[in-house]
Amino acid sequence: MAKERLTSEQQPKNEFKQIMEHIANKNNFLLSGGAGSGKTHSLVQVINQVIDDNPAAKVACMTYPNAAVKEIKERVNRKNLNVSTIHDFLWDNIKHFQKELKLSIIALTNDETETKIKIDGIEPFPEDFFDNREDTIKIQYKEYLSLKDGIISHDELLVVSNYMFEHYPKLCDVVKDKYRFIFIDEYQDTHEEVVKILLEHFAKTKKLTIIGFFGDAMQSIYDDGIGNIDTYKGDEDGKVKEVKKTQNRRNPQRIIDLANLLRTDGIKQVPSTDNSAPNMKDGNITEGEIIFLYSADENISNLQIEKYLSEKHNWNFSDTKETKELNLTHNLIADKAEFRTLMDIYDKDEILSYKNRVKEYIKDNGITDDFSGKTFGEVVEILK
Repeated sequence: MAKERLTSEQQPKNEFKQIMEHIANKNNFLLSGGAGSGKTHSLVQVINQVIDDNPAAKVACMTYPNAAVKEIKERVNRKNLNVSTIHDFLWDNIKHFQKELKLSIIALTNDETETKIKIDGIEPFPEDFFDNREDTIKIQYKEYLSLKDGIISHDELLVVSNYMFEHYPKLCDVVKDKYRFIFIDEYQDTHEEVVKILLEHFAKTKKLTIIGFFGDAMQSIYDDGIGNIDTYKGDEDGKVKEVKKTQNRRNPQRIIDLANLLRTDGIKQVPSTDNSAPNMKDGNITEGEIIFLYSADENISNLQIEKYLSEKHNWNFSDTKETKELNLTHNLIADKAEFRTLMDIYDKDEILSYKNRVKEYIKDNGITDDFSGKTFGEVVEILK
């Protein structure tokens, strides 16, 4: 029997309206919601509304992968909006302050207590190292690390940015003057340094910029992501006001029930009241079906799974409109896309294993040489 839907009186207050009230009250906010709740839809709504309400204001939206940047750009086409990855946002806002960049790198390198940046063979790091030489160095951000040449990579960018925003408050004001609103999508995978910049260092200056976080603490997939920002939340004195998005637009009832059993953050999802939602049919939430399959000897193929589901549960895998499959690894996709032989050859390639060994050796030994213009053979010869 299908479960009854909540009445309009029982439904939580519209999350979009709650967010707009926090913005009106000049509060930073966090929109928390599980998979299928429509967080990206809410993000798009909020961006469009704040631009409509503040036509002269610029809005920054940061997210983690480039694919997500592309998706948001496609869904919101507004000239006031700047969408970028987190790393690109940070670099774009500190790259012109070359003097402060050099001083920050020097300070971090010479910090014996918690330095995270090392230069092989240079101790201590001279304060005039970047300027006291024939060719003046300009700090650059690239895919690799070569501090002796003034090049920082992804990890160093986060550390240097956090240091600069902490020790140069005017830099906070520069960014806050530039952006009236800063939104972070999939915040749970954002690094701790980024959250500190936005919620701690920004708070030390008087200019106003509203920070909004969108995401789900239980969907954190990167080990170096912050996971949650619980320490910043609070209804009264917290730096961030939380809004919980409890409606689920995507999944049938049984999936929602299962997710609610797994969640530990207090979010209890309910079916959407919108009849146009994907999980609604003829005004009712679809019931759905959950089946767990496992193998006692870890030897199970996609063909076996399809045969079982087709014969025992009447699943029709030839109907791609009704039956969707999600394969999360290249090895699983290989069978479906019919490149299993190529995948097996790739997996058994000893050169790839050797390459990984070389990369680990470079990392473990703190080697900072720039190998970007060299062949693999030349790198091996140098390391010998």
